[in-house]
Amino acid sequence: MNYPRILLAAVVATIAFFVYGFLVHGILLAADYVPYPQGVYRAGNDAKSHILYGLLGIFVAILVFTIIYANSYKSGRNTIRGARLGLLFGIFIAGAFVAVNYGTINISGKLALELAISAPIEWTMVGVLVGIVYKPAIV
Repeated sequence: MNYPRILLAAVVATIAFFVYGFLVHGILLAADYVPYPQGVYRAGNDAKSHILYGLLGIFVAILVFTIIYANSYKSGRNTIRGARLGLLFGIFIAGAFVAVNYGTINISGKLALELAISAPIEWTMVGVLVGIVYKPAIV
């Protein structure tokens, strides 16, 4: 495995993840988060004081994704392989987190559906970027 490339791929994918998240959740779907009182989602200074946990959590998740990709690396069609792995991760996230959160947190079905659609798209993008950036070590 090429550890510097793993780290680079994870950093690039994390930056893209947050840009996507800002555009989709912070702008496009922002109004769908508004109806929920504080206590369902953090807001204002409370959100700002906890943001580092979210940033680090996503970076660790993407780093693990990148290590899994690197461990299964085969030459050729890297972007497609990355996209496929990303899509599977996104479906996993939709089931393990979005569906469970919908069952336990008082959010609308509309917001849950938007989150479930967004996750596979977001993680497919992560996979494509990891597939483009990661290259194995030259032995």
